[in-house]
Amino acid sequence: MAGDKQKKKGSHLIAGGTIVRVGVLVLLMAAVLYRPLPEKMTHSTIDKVAMHIIEPVLRLSYYYPSRLCPTAYCMMYWTRGTLNTLSRLIGPMFDWDPNLLMETTHWDGVKVRVYHPRNNATESDGAIIFIHGGGFVLGNTEMYESVTRTMAKMMSTRLFVSIDYRLAPETVFPGGLEDCEKVLEYVIDNGPSMYGVDPRKIVVMGDSAGGNLVAAITQRRRARKAEPKILGQVLLYPLLQMSDLQTYSYRYFRREMDGLAVVGERTASATALFRYAEAATTNGHVGEEARRLREQLMDYNVLPAAFRDDANGTDLPQPVQGNQELMDYVTPFLTNPDFAPMMQSDLSDLPRALIATCEFDVLRDEGAIYAHRLKEAGVPTQWIHYEHGFHAMLNFHNELEIARESLADIKEWTMRVLREAEFE
Repeated sequence: MAGDKQKKKGSHLIAGGTIVRVGVLVLLMAAVLYRPLPEKMTHSTIDKVAMHIIEPVLRLSYYYPSRLCPTAYCMMYWTRGTLNTLSRLIGPMFDWDPNLLMETTHWDGVKVRVYHPRNNATESDGAIIFIHGGGFVLGNTEMYESVTRTMAKMMSTRLFVSIDYRLAPETVFPGGLEDCEKVLEYVIDNGPSMYGVDPRKIVVMGDSAGGNLVAAITQRRRARKAEPKILGQVLLYPLLQMSDLQTYSYRYFRREMDGLAVVGERTASATALFRYAEAATTNGHVGEEARRLREQLMDYNVLPAAFRDDANGTDLPQPVQGNQELMDYVTPFLTNPDFAPMMQSDLSDLPRALIATCEFDVLRDEGAIYAHRLKEAGVPTQWIHYEHGFHAMLNFHNELEIARESLADIKEWTMRVLREAEFE
């Protein structure tokens, strides 16, 4: 009996010691991984706590490992795989929803994820086409399933489509853009008979690189004088140019957020500049032709003073380290509005627009400038700036209040535009 008691006491001591060691290890890891986030990033206590969990997880899972990659391609493939896995872990568990009928199919050779309401219980007979972000090299409909499924239920339209366009570098420009245009034409031609869609009530929306594709599609469709016209465009923290990677917002991000696993310039410059991302940070990729066009079309004086004050990075740009090989390679892209919609000189007669920008985003300034230019060109435009927001925050709409607020704003604008179309 005494021996049994002694054994039990020893077991308890071992178990207690193990718990203490694990606890100490967890505390040490937390201390090592802790990085202070900008004070204004998110605005509620719950969001701030969530971000102090989300950001270290992202740092551990993809940010640090990808920096060990010997090549840019290794970094890209690691990031793709990791983010795809994480999105499945935080996304919907079942391919079923009580409010939606859903299917993954191919339209004109392009993979799409289709959502339409059960029993056609909708507020509008319009359609929404969503184009995901990811710097043209990341992302797919599976990664965005949580966002698009939520949007499809919130918007309450006859049809919601998410496009799985082909990515670079496997598919060169303009392959992905053409995929998105094929899906748009498919909805216009087949949406009325298949889903009861009014083809005059189509809103196209996208985030980041998806916002770029939305802007390019609307410009190209206007150039062709295509009918029916797109009813509205929604650009969510859009990537619109690559001629200036030393804007106020780029410089602020480098200074205040370097080393954090929040989307920055490595993703934003991940397509034509993919092999040269490091050199391009000084604008060493920009030749004279691209520089002149940028100066003509990007007026930083239109930005709010808060974007340009000391708190947001009036530190001087880095000295330009010119690279002629890089200039020759990317100039045709930098000056092409199909690739860089900001470089379109005429923005008149485009669909009404909602543009959302975030404070903690390298793309903040170009989104604000594009919104200003659309307004100046006579396009009805609403610009919403989230001073506590960050790039790609919508992907965390289940975890963050600020992302849910943004979704509500997107819904309000979209449904208002669709309702107003009833009387036009």
